[in-house]
Amino acid sequence: MDSVLDAELAYLRRYPDVAGAIKTGTVTSALEHFLNYGRFEGRVWLGPAAEVSVSSAEEPVAEVPEPEAPTVPHNLDAVLLTQGFLFVDGWIDDRFDRLVSIGLGPTGRPSLIASAPGRHRRQDVEQHLQVSSPFEAGFWQLFEVPPEIAARPSRLRLTLASGHSVPLDPGSPARLSPREHLETFLGFYGRRQLIGSQVARSFAELDAGLAATVEHLHDAIRATREIASEGSYGRRPARPLISFVCCIYGIPDFLFLQVAQFARYTSLERFEFIYVNNTPELEEVLHRDAELAAAVFGTSVSIISLNQNTGFSHANNVGIARARARTICVINPDVFPYDKASIGALNRLAAGKARHAITGGKLFYADGTVMHEGMYFVADPRLSALARTKVWTVEHLRKGFPDLGGRATAPVQAVSGALMVFDRADYEEIGGFDERFVYGHYEDADLCLRFAEHGWKVLYDGALTFWHYEGRGSIKRPEHAGALHINRWHFSRKWQARLSGKS
Repeated sequence: MDSVLDAELAYLRRYPDVAGAIKTGTVTSALEHFLNYGRFEGRVWLGPAAEVSVSSAEEPVAEVPEPEAPTVPHNLDAVLLTQGFLFVDGWIDDRFDRLVSIGLGPTGRPSLIASAPGRHRRQDVEQHLQVSSPFEAGFWQLFEVPPEIAARPSRLRLTLASGHSVPLDPGSPARLSPREHLETFLGFYGRRQLIGSQVARSFAELDAGLAATVEHLHDAIRATREIASEGSYGRRPARPLISFVCCIYGIPDFLFLQVAQFARYTSLERFEFIYVNNTPELEEVLHRDAELAAAVFGTSVSIISLNQNTGFSHANNVGIARARARTICVINPDVFPYDKASIGALNRLAAGKARHAITGGKLFYADGTVMHEGMYFVADPRLSALARTKVWTVEHLRKGFPDLGGRATAPVQAVSGALMVFDRADYEEIGGFDERFVYGHYEDADLCLRFAEHGWKVLYDGALTFWHYEGRGSIKRPEHAGALHINRWHFSRKWQARLSGKS
């Protein structure tokens, strides 16, 4: 063929769907379709542009100039790289030509992966552009990078609704460890500002594939967990009656105080206290306090210090694996016995009534109002309406109300991980805490539902009374807000059928 026109006609006869795309205005010509789409789809162009046809993946491919967008204000603010993962964050003024995808691929080749970008509001950009109406100028994406991209220089490309492209040079990405990468991403994810509902947007993004990417990054971190140090202080009983397992994160102050509060009401000779430390920098002070508490109160206190924050599930699983009693009491560091009867209720459970059941107690705030008399699940009507799917939340029975007395035992849907008692054999049979939850939220409710799914009881014991200085025993960091979105999605998706009464 001697002319571009003849080649255009031949292309349209060969690919009638392109003619349809021209009629709808998606593309303006056969040549434009071939350059932007067809050559990447393996289509054939018989004419002057044949030299740009696609070669095999193994052959070098000449980089073909792409139709770039007219000047569009934009910036790539951050590029973070770790083993197999890439996080990008930037902004673009796409009010007049909407951003539809962000792609990643080797330099000089078509994008190997592309997806719709996450969006968020950037008030600094609105001020820079002198825009009076808010809009989501920010874009981001967390890529799971295949080896063929990671092994060579790569480029990013923003594709607009018009078909124009905005190339981005990632430069030299900041290289982080998997843990630093996840913490940075979750910190961003938890504090990003949106026009609309955080929960609704999070569910949509996680459903669209973000959940799998975060899970794979979390798996990479789980492989790096290890015990940094262990120490046992005091005389360990040959057959302890109860093993108390407590996860510590960020605040060491409660270890000595908690053991002291138990010692007020009973001898501790048949108890063992196991503290699992998720904050490596507290390692020395916790070993010191454990040694002191064991000596002063005549009990066994152990410290297992981990090399990083492994989260509530993993820390408790590690602690329970070291426990020697048949009866396990998972307890928060800011939970203390209410009176001597509280210890009696624990001893009663340890005497054989903990089997095939998971039991929680009555927890009080410092002012004497109730914090917990069991938990229940609600498909939050507001959040569910916004997300267009059931969003399950965990609520506390009688939270914030005065205590009406009563020490009865009653079945409930769940009990709090701040204080839960169960038989070690039951816990091992169902596989312990689910470590797919990130850091801490919903693991206790998940464990209770698995007990119930097994046909076992979930009980509230009103005689098991404890003080709970909620939120005082650990620190909150930005990444925990992002983890809450991930865990709420995971819990809702995992238990949707059962909680909706469909299983």
